[in-house]
Amino acid sequence: MFRLVDGRLTSPDGRPFRSIGISHADDTNLRYPHNLEVWRSRYGGSRRRWLREGLVPDLRSWGFTTIGWTPEYVSGTGLGTSGTPVDLPHSAGIPGDDLAGAGMPYTLALRVAEIESWNGHPAYRDPRSRDFAEYCDHLARTICRPDDPLLLGYFLVDGPAWEGHHSGRGWAGPLREVAQAYYRVATEAIRRHDPNHLILGDRYGTKAGAPEAVLDAAAEHVDVLSVQTFPGRKVEPAMETIGRWHERTGLPVLIADTGNWCPTTMSPHRTGSEPDQAARADGYELLATTFAAEDWILGWHWCSYVENPQRGFGLKDPWDEPYAELVERIAEVNGRA
Repeated sequence: MFRLVDGRLTSPDGRPFRSIGISHADDTNLRYPHNLEVWRSRYGGSRRRWLREGLVPDLRSWGFTTIGWTPEYVSGTGLGTSGTPVDLPHSAGIPGDDLAGAGMPYTLALRVAEIESWNGHPAYRDPRSRDFAEYCDHLARTICRPDDPLLLGYFLVDGPAWEGHHSGRGWAGPLREVAQAYYRVATEAIRRHDPNHLILGDRYGTKAGAPEAVLDAAAEHVDVLSVQTFPGRKVEPAMETIGRWHERTGLPVLIADTGNWCPTTMSPHRTGSEPDQAARADGYELLATTFAAEDWILGWHWCSYVENPQRGFGLKDPWDEPYAELVERIAEVNGRA
């Protein structure tokens, strides 16, 4: 199994392992009207074939080592465009059986609470209740794969809003007490059904934030501090935040989601990050070399694989063709890393 040895990640055969992954690799991005024929002709409409013949060969050829968080963003509105939380959540993600069959290290998600900062209808259920414990146990016994050597570990919630949700909702009770119960109950459920794999924790956003009481509680129960950050070229402020969280918790860090974007054929008016694919490659190199320079960062997972109408990120265009200027440089950078 994957292990942490002196704060470093090791593979099942005991070698050092850097988790360079892709987030939001979801076959449904090839099932829109504009690309359904690609899905059928290239992969026969089969997810497992797409994994074996599309995703995994691409990732390996570009120097990636991990299939990261697979649940996909399915709403066309959100904090980045409308200024309000979205109404629809992420998809459920690819089942563990399918991911295991792909033959590449991967992660799984256990969404123990619906408290994401992007979620238009958050549900702050009491983690001190019996109902929460029963739900966590249900998720764990449904999703956990204790004997799979390719499984890296389990994420919890994506971009949780631990305080100050845009909807005005939040936890009832002292935050420290709530956070302690949340992490204790969730991780006990996972370890009851799988004592062998890493618990990667919530995917904290550097913008959504992580209160100190939450970080302190997480540090007692999870193995890795997972962070998502989209700083563009302004890397130093993001690294200051991530470094401060690392120092407080003493946990190694996985950059669980990061990326950039630019105008494309499908989304010509998308702005705010990079002007073109070549500049995206420059941005990737800046982020990757920054993360690789810190021995307490276990790796980084890039957003995302195939561009869709909602998410303007992608290593491949909406018709399953790689952005050559981008992926060729990424392969070089990953090879050095």
